[in-house]
This record gives sequence, structure tokens and C-alpha cells, in this order.
Amino acid sequence: MTTTPPSLSRPLATAESLGDKAPDAKHFLERKVLFTGDSPVLAAKNGQDCFLDSLLLLSRIVPVLFVYLPASPFKDAAARLIKELDLPRKIEFVSNADYEDYDVILCVGSTVRGDLPWVTVNSNGWMVRVTSGGEALSPDCRQVNPIGSLAAASLGVSEVFKLLISAKAERAPKIRNLSFSFHTYTVTDDPGPEIPSGIPLDLLMVGVGAIGHGVIQLLRSLPVSGSMLVIDEQDFAEENIGTCLLIGSADIGKPKALFARDALNGKLKSVAFRQSIKEFIPRFGAEFPYPRLVVNGLDNVESRRTVQGLWPDLVIDGAISEFACEVTLHPWGKDLSCLMCDFEEPSIRAEEVQSRLTGLSESRLAEPDSVVLEEDVSLAPIEKRPWLRSQVGKKICSVISEATVESISKERQPEGFRPSVPFVACLSSCMIVAELIRYTCRQPEVLETGFQFDVLRGPQFGLTKSHARKSTCMCVQRSSNIEVVRKKRLSPTQSYL
Repeated sequence: MTTTPPSLSRPLATAESLGDKAPDAKHFLERKVLFTGDSPVLAAKNGQDCFLDSLLLLSRIVPVLFVYLPASPFKDAAARLIKELDLPRKIEFVSNADYEDYDVILCVGSTVRGDLPWVTVNSNGWMVRVTSGGEALSPDCRQVNPIGSLAAASLGVSEVFKLLISAKAERAPKIRNLSFSFHTYTVTDDPGPEIPSGIPLDLLMVGVGAIGHGVIQLLRSLPVSGSMLVIDEQDFAEENIGTCLLIGSADIGKPKALFARDALNGKLKSVAFRQSIKEFIPRFGAEFPYPRLVVNGLDNVESRRTVQGLWPDLVIDGAISEFACEVTLHPWGKDLSCLMCDFEEPSIRAEEVQSRLTGLSESRLAEPDSVVLEEDVSLAPIEKRPWLRSQVGKKICSVISEATVESISKERQPEGFRPSVPFVACLSSCMIVAELIRYTCRQPEVLETGFQFDVLRGPQFGLTKSHARKSTCMCVQRSSNIEVVRKKRLSPTQSYL
């Protein structure tokens, strides 16, 4: 049996999470993918950005990728990017392509082949175009916008993923000739306004995982200036290659926060710390000013609540699950939810904790003198199966004890294994940066609380969110005290350097 390399473990687990809705989930890594583009679109800066973003995304989720760029001067730039990353992937440029030899083809351009498993994407300004089959897309990509380019690439690679795993239409219908704006979050052909010529930032960024990488990619492509403080307590592991857009093999073991600082060198004056936000709190007000603007790329409730306790003017929060992505806005001074309203401290029963630690169902936990069976292993969450398999034959009561002791003994647990794919995270990043620009440049508001959508279905089915403050939350019950604290803490002008 072939062992999945850690760098592909999260995309594979994401595919398998669909169960019988993805018949080829276990085999999609064996399929042949061709990546190509149309010369007229690749001649435009927006087309080039979309191509490079798509290349970064595809190389995260497939072990072998074939690239076909006939007579394109852009080929050298793509080859340099691949060489710089030095990914544990086989990426091969081919001089000719028999399209029928490939399981899936992604094209950054306008050409569509309805007789083949073919996906086409491009973008113009804030508006993205994507289709699996259907009619040819407009090749107009004149309005440069990195957000539109990355969003188009992410949706295109999502369509590729659906074809690779043979996702069933009732769960993941093909997107046909969609034009969607990441400025208005509506179906439209309107490219929207030009990107502002200057985007001033004094920003706290918390979390540099998959969402954070998309944010970094966009910030370094935009006309930003100012300062940024970056906080993340983790180092890159090999499995992060499958989810984080920008890292290569040489980055394994490096602190995530320092990577972000270096990636933005020359764009923003940045300082970075390998700490949790909870550990860093005492440094605000002493070494660094309290933040007025925060961007989150977090994956747990406690850290989000800690960030909210800083009581900035605005927190822009990104969130993902296996296939859902969202952005939410948490401004002070309006009757709109804070992060503590939306992420309440969980009240968890002991049985839930034991099930999470062991992978055993609660019904099996109710039989403490029974022994762990192979059937228990097959029914356990994917990430728990290897450990639970080693417990087969042992009494359930002893397995609970062992799992509990193991959990307690880890003083600083690394980020838990979660199924994840980079195209979902980058779509959340696109919405985060869209809202960051809107707020910083004082553009008219579009969202109240946020926007979310299921990537397998598409943003055209997304939902806007409007959450009022909860009367039981601290932001309501202690609002006067919070106002006093904010006036003492926050300076009208500030910089992290």
C-alpha cells in the first residue's frame, strides 16, 4: 500500500471527508492534470497573476503536474517560480499536449472544450470568471486586481478538485459561465472600481496559516504602506506544504510569523513574534501600541476571544472548514456582534471530550469493558485512525485513560491535523483583503457582519450575515467600561515601528 506523503495528507483527507459523494477521493492523487493558458489572456498582467496563483494552488494538491505553454514568453516566469519553491512535486513542462491523455485540464484564458474535462478561468478587476464546460469566456482582463486574480485561480482549482475526485453533482455541481464580483459579492459582469493607488495600513495580523498565506500573497501584490505586527506561535511542518500557498521545502521548520515578515519586506515595515496572542498580550501598551485594526487567520475559539479582548476599532476575521469559507467583520461602536458574541466558550460534556481524544463514538464509550475493534477504527475520524488502530484489542476504559494522559502530557500541542485545501483558505483571504481595503480606504460598506459560501457549490449561492450583539455578552454588559479602556489604550496615530 502506498503511503501518502505528509505534504499531501491534508488535501487527501479533505477529499475523503466527502465520503460517498466523492467516489474517486482515494485515487485522485494518481490522476493526470494539465495546466495551460491562452496567449491573449497571459499577455495581460491580470492573466499572468491568475496563472501564477493557479500554479501555486495546483502544486499544493497534486503530486504530478504537467504545464503546457506554447510559444509563451511567460513560461520563463512560471519556471522560475517552480524552481524557487523546490516543492516535493513533479512539475513538468511539455512541448505539446494531447488533451485526451489528461484526466483534468485547467486553462487560464477564454478557451472552453466541452468535450473534455476542462476548466477555464480568468478575471477582470474584482470580477472573476469560471466555467467547467459551457461557453467560451470573455478574454477581457485589462483591469489589474490581485484579489480578482487569486479568487479566480482558487475557484478554478476548486473545479479541478471536483473533477479529480468525481464529486457527485448533488454535492458539488459544476460551475458554468459564472461572473462574480468580490467587491459586491454578487453575480455581475462589472469589474468594479480600480484598486486605490495607495493603501495605508497599521495592522495586527494574528495567524499565518493557510488563510494568512493568502493575505500575504495579496498584500505583497497591492500598493500597501505602513506597518504590521505579526503573531503566530507555530513553525511550518511538512503537511503545511499542502495548504500554505507560498512555502517551499526549505521553509519547513521555520517560524510562520518570521516568514510573513520576510515575505512582506519592502512592502510593509513589519515586526514578527513566535508567540501565541495570549502570551503576547502583556507587551501591548508597554512595547507596542494597542491595535486599532486586526486581521485574524485563526482556527480556535480561545484565540479569537483573546483578540476581541483587545477591543480594537475593527477585527476582520477569516474562517474555513473543509469546503466553507467566510469573512466576518466585528466593529466597535455598532450594534453588530463581536467575536465573543459569535464564538462563545463551549460547554462540552465529558463524553464529547473522550470521543474527540480517542476517536470512539459515544455509544462505544458507554461500554467501558468492551474492547476496541477494527470496526471502531473504520468509523473513527480519519486523523484518529492510526492511533486507534494501535489500541485494537484493549479495553475501552484503558484506551480512554491512555488518550487522556497523552493529551495532558503535551505541554504545547502543535496545531491539530485538520482536512484542508488551499483554494478554500485563499477565497477567505480574498474576502478579508477586500474588506481591509474597503475599511482602510473609507469605501462604502457592503457587508454588515459577513459573507460565507460553500466552495463546492460556488459563491453565487453565498449568504450575507448580519448578527446583532448578544445581550449576555461582555460587549453589551460592560460596554461603558470597555469605552473607558479603549480611550486610554488607543492612540489616534500609531505605528508598530
